[in-house]
Amino acid sequence: MHTKGRSNRRLLTAVTVTATAGLALGMSGPLAAATSGSAASPQVIDGTGGAYNDWGDEGTLSVSRHTNSNATRLWQTVLYADGARWRDGNGVNRPFTKYDIDGSFGWKTKSATKWWQAREELEDVDGIVGKETFGHADDFLDGPYRGGQVTYSGYQRDVAFKRLSGKYYVKIGTQWKVAAYNWRG
Repeated sequence: MHTKGRSNRRLLTAVTVTATAGLALGMSGPLAAATSGSAASPQVIDGTGGAYNDWGDEGTLSVSRHTNSNATRLWQTVLYADGARWRDGNGVNRPFTKYDIDGSFGWKTKSATKWWQAREELEDVDGIVGKETFGHADDFLDGPYRGGQVTYSGYQRDVAFKRLSGKYYVKIGTQWKVAAYNWRG
């Protein structure tokens, strides 16, 4: 079980950001332009350069936006990695489990997202995954490594995504599927 504390995650992020910024300052030409940032794609979760800043420009996930999608499945994987909890109808906090990763942004995902936002001390604790929430979560991404692997360092476990040709993929069963906003499966 992964037991990194929040302070260790932030220290790792600061070192990664500093090192990557130093490398970026030394680049010029097309490579520097290609890694200086990317516009958010409305179809898929995307990114270039270091993974630690990939998600801050993403779209919105909620009970009314991109409700059934692989982008939602990617977010649910983050909730699972961090040991998020959702509140049931009796007010009891329940763990967000691997079985809750279904690509459907329903009341469990909304409740677990509120829990996550409160734990991370975000300004908006509304159960909506927007730029602030996605942007905070990407602070704990590392990579890409060989084969396009990107790791999210969660409180309880690390999880892997893939980023190939600028597009994120989430594992569904034994297959990697593009993290599309309007498609699930």
